[in-house]
Amino acid sequence: MTTLLTGDLIRAARALIGLSQVELATKAGITQKALGEFELGKRPITARANEKLRRVFDEGQVQFIAANIEASHLDGAGVRWKPEQPNAGIKTI
Repeated sequence: MTTLLTGDLIRAARALIGLSQVELATKAGITQKALGEFELGKRPITARANEKLRRVFDEGQVQFIAANIEASHLDGAGVRWKPEQPNAGIKTI
């Protein structure tokens, strides 16, 4: 199961690839209103929207990461460009 993206992660990833909300929403096939509400935490992200956004971010070579610990919460979650070589000690989410 894929971890659902948070509003903070969506905003950070969108900024990393340099897309406006309108551009990202269009590429992902969701409404800008929904995207804005996801980013602000006003609406929980759906599994379908999560999948669509992850597809766009994957195409943009964005990777979601967190500390490599066994826990139910995400510690140190963030975004980065996908490295050419996998990096030990980083958990992708």
